[in-house]
Amino acid sequence: MSKLTKRMEKLALLAGGSFKTVHDRLRIAGRLSQHLHKLNIQIQDLQHLKSSHIESYVMTRREAGITPRTLQNEMAALRTILAKYGHQKFVQSERIRKKAYG
Repeated sequence: MSKLTKRMEKLALLAGGSFKTVHDRLRIAGRLSQHLHKLNIQIQDLQHLKSSHIESYVMTRREAGITPRTLQNEMAALRTILAKYGHQKFVQSERIRKKAYG
């Protein structure tokens, strides 16, 4: 498990919520980390995560046939994790807002 995955999972736990909400955040964080690993994007900390990485993840999920509402829920979970880390620019970014992928 990479440092990025561990950090994202820890933030998902710290963000709180019900058991199911936390579990869903953990799965989504793991999926994003796996996607970055497959593309050979070697990020070890969330501060190096870019909007283009998240957009790439979204495009891959769209190609997999995920419904727009599910994609919006995944983006909300990622924004929660990034907000807990302190990445306010991602939370408020037009490029990764729910409406952009709905």
